[in-house]
Amino acid sequence: MADWSELQLDLLVSIGRCLNLIEDYLNFGRVCKSWHSVATKANFNNDLCRAPWLMLAEEEDNEVRKFFSLYNGMILNKRIPKASRKRCLESMGWLITVGEEGEISLLHPFSDVQIELPHQNTTVEYNKHQTGALTCFIGKAVLSASPSHTSDYLLMVIDGGSRFLSFWRPGDIRWTRVTWEGINYSSFADLIYFNGQIYAVDYSGNLLVCNVADVVSPKLTKCHIIPSQPHEHIPEHLYILESLDHYL
Repeated sequence: MADWSELQLDLLVSIGRCLNLIEDYLNFGRVCKSWHSVATKANFNNDLCRAPWLMLAEEEDNEVRKFFSLYNGMILNKRIPKASRKRCLESMGWLITVGEEGEISLLHPFSDVQIELPHQNTTVEYNKHQTGALTCFIGKAVLSASPSHTSDYLLMVIDGGSRFLSFWRPGDIRWTRVTWEGINYSSFADLIYFNGQIYAVDYSGNLLVCNVADVVSPKLTKCHIIPSQPHEHIPEHLYILESLDHYL
């Protein structure tokens, strides 16, 4: 009987690229180690971005994360052991995980590719602004591009107890604080990536706009504030949303 685990790598890649259903993708990677090694997004014509997924903790082990999705009437699931006991945020199909010891990483939930990021203690004045639970240090995280497709991307986060803005790029050994002169701002509430720019709103309603293409040095060279309109009552929280190619 043929040993299917010994199929040549290029043949496995050709098979993977013929698959069009998400359940086939998941089952393909479960056959054996060699098949799992080629079950990546690059080798699969998939609809993963179109299918909504819900991440929950397993009942028998509430520290192990599991993805669920309803696809063509079938309930699909995938365990994510690398996200165990970590707080998870999502951007462009990747998870930003923050561990109990303050470690931070990018994790792709389907290919299991993991990119280690600088520890949270490399942020500016970390001891003054750290949070009680280290897993809560990052409040929001946004990628400017998917690491699956390019190495030219930026990860912007709202971090620390004071909710500053910091960013990281591939190759950086520490987080860089976003600073600018002449503008007073309060803690940041939310941020998004939209049309090549990062938009962040603070609790006073001021909107910070950063052009990602101009991040060529430790500082953001193109960054400006759109002041908020005067209001009598400051809301408890502010959000930025994208709708029909416009931000709100």
